[in-house]
Amino acid sequence: MHDPTAPEHAGYWRDVRRIIDIAEVTPGLPIPSTSATRAVFDYRGITHATDTAEAVATAETILSYALHLTFVRREALAGDDTVRYILEAFTPSGLAVDIVARAEHMAAPQLASAA
Repeated sequence: MHDPTAPEHAGYWRDVRRIIDIAEVTPGLPIPSTSATRAVFDYRGITHATDTAEAVATAETILSYALHLTFVRREALAGDDTVRYILEAFTPSGLAVDIVARAEHMAAPQLASAA
């Protein structure tokens, strides 16, 4: 069934393949979770704030350059009532690319030193 709100099909698959190809050849980038609307790079499993901030900043730099994207910060409340730090950008096909971390690991001092 055709979903008019879904990303353009051919462009979506091109973007997903490109994102996975970048993750495959880039040490430090996790394999993203993909869905019909998003590719998510999940850094919630890193336990040290400094390491998290560094990994997120590196991912943002790599993905911004490789995909020609500009990420915007947002926060969201997860199902377990914890706040998530999210950097979000959109590919031309409409696919959202998210870099997700625990908000407490991305406090202003760590974020400023990682940027």
